[in-house]
Amino acid sequence: MAVLTWTAPTSQVTGYRIYYGTVSGSYDQARGQGLLVSDPTFTISGLSSSTTYFFAVTAVSGDQESDYSNEASKSFP
Repeated sequence: MAVLTWTAPTSQVTGYRIYYGTVSGSYDQARGQGLLVSDPTFTISGLSSSTTYFFAVTAVSGDQESDYSNEASKSFP
């Protein structure tokens, strides 16, 4: 399980998309298909042990999506 928390942008957004994968800069979800959430805190469960995951978030406003955030990573023993 990974708990992600980020600072919300100051502009109006309708949600956020979370992208993650096991290769830095390459996410399992296609652009525009990340997990859509409404709050700047989200828990992802079902992640494999003995694996490092890389995470990025985008802000969504209507049909617009921001660039990826800075990437964060977490290793699971």
